[in-house]
Amino acid sequence: MSVLPLKSEMDEMHSLVFIVPGVYLSGCTPHKNMGMLGLIIVGNDFHNLEEVKNIQLPHVTASVLKRLVKISQSDGLKL
Repeated sequence: MSVLPLKSEMDEMHSLVFIVPGVYLSGCTPHKNMGMLGLIIVGNDFHNLEEVKNIQLPHVTASVLKRLVKISQSDGLKL
């Protein structure tokens, strides 16, 4: 996700338009280590899910990612 800023100011707004299908992981610096993540699925395309699952994260964050992946693969989210 090199298109995202590596660092930004507090309370600075950002927007991003996803045009490449796939799975993206998002989190801001002060909160991601507490497990506050976003899992974005573009085009119902999971082709890079294993790559996202293998990102090295702190224990709490990795646990949250595991739950988000499970939810994303449930029948309720498949379009």
